[in-house]
Formats: sequence, C-alpha cells, structure tokens
Amino acid sequence: MHRFLGGAYIIYMARVHNGKMSLPAKILLVLLTVVIAFTIWFLIVGRRVVKETLSKDARAVVIDVINGSNEVLQRMDIFYDDYFTVSYDDKGEVRAVSANTGLINQMNMIIQTEIQNRLNAIRMLSASLPIGLFTGSTFLSSFGVSIPVRAEIVSNCYTVLKSEFSSVGINNTLHRLQIDCFVEVDMIVPTGTFVEDVSNEILIAETILPGKVPTTYIGENVSTDYLDLLPD
Repeated sequence: MHRFLGGAYIIYMARVHNGKMSLPAKILLVLLTVVIAFTIWFLIVGRRVVKETLSKDARAVVIDVINGSNEVLQRMDIFYDDYFTVSYDDKGEVRAVSANTGLINQMNMIIQTEIQNRLNAIRMLSASLPIGLFTGSTFLSSFGVSIPVRAEIVSNCYTVLKSEFSSVGINNTLHRLQIDCFVEVDMIVPTGTFVEDVSNEILIAETILPGKVPTTYIGENVSTDYLDLLPD
C-alpha cells in the first residue's frame, strides 16, 4: 500500500507543471484511488462474509458431533429407572425421588469426553465462496469463480446437568434429566480470528410421574453436579 502511494506521489510531482496536473497523472491518481477504495471495501465485506459462512459451518459441525455423541449414550440402554428411584406413600403420592448420582455423573463424563474427543479430531473447516459474495450485493452473490477459504479451529466443550420438573395434564408431572452442552469454537482465518458459541441439549431420561408430586419439585429446574432430589 505504501509503495502504491509513494509511486503515485512521485508521478504526481513529476507531472505537475506550473501548478497544474497533466491528464495522465490525473487518470492514474483516480485509478489508484478506486483500487484502494475497492480493496478496503473488499476486505471489510470479505471478513464479514467469511465469518458468517464459517460460523454456520461450525455450528452445523458441532450439532452433528453432539448428536453423534448422544447415539453412543442411547446404545447403552440405560433408562429412567436406572437413574432414579421413585417412592410413593400409601395414598399413591410421590414421597421421594432418589437419584443414582454416581451413574448420572458417569454418563455426564462419558458424554463430555465423547464430544471433546470428536471435536479434537476436527482441526480444519473449509468452504468455497463465489467471488460475488464479496461485493456485498445479494444479486451478485452467486456469480463469479469460487474462492477457497480455510479456517483452523480449536473447540472446547463443557456440560451442565439439569433436572427439570413440570406439570403435565391433571395431577401429572413430567420429570426430565438432560445434559446441556456448550461448545466454544475458536477459528483462525486469513482475515483474522473469531469465536462461535454453540449449545445443544441431550435428553438423558424422562418419565411422567402420576399422582400428586411435592410442590417443592413443580416448576423448579435443578442444575447440580449431584442431583440430590430428596425432599426436605
């Protein structure tokens, strides 16, 4: 950029005579200004286009990884009764919901490890973008040769257990156990670096508890590492 400006300045000084600029010098200066303006516009729009495209690709990849990890868990054939023991009183009302905290935390660890291992295997994202996209015009976005764009990525995952009770129908309560998965994707591209945050949930188990359930459960979302659901 500095070389262009320096060259233009030399030409300008060489062409100026009696305070006037020659026609070739004027044309060159206009062309140089247009090239510089277009380059700046191209970089600004290009950075936005690259970020939007790769962010969508990263989101799709992460969601696919989380769903694939969920399939591993489903193949274990572990159900609600393995995670929780529900006891009732003589009136048929729920007296206590006891959690198998060891198994629950083990499943959480398995899911988090599976997701992270799959993410670690993905170190590169690539896309082919029509050059028309870089004009910022919707009409021209699909025209022109395709420009390959690659991004080096590093992803980190963490999970949060959630136990949720909600009313369903008359005197019924839906109990869900799920793992909320959060992934931070750091992407390095020629135009800079940026971060994409992706989240999704994995349903571990759910059931409908018939009869009256203690009000301390209804409407509460319990997020804890131990899921101690015994009533006070």
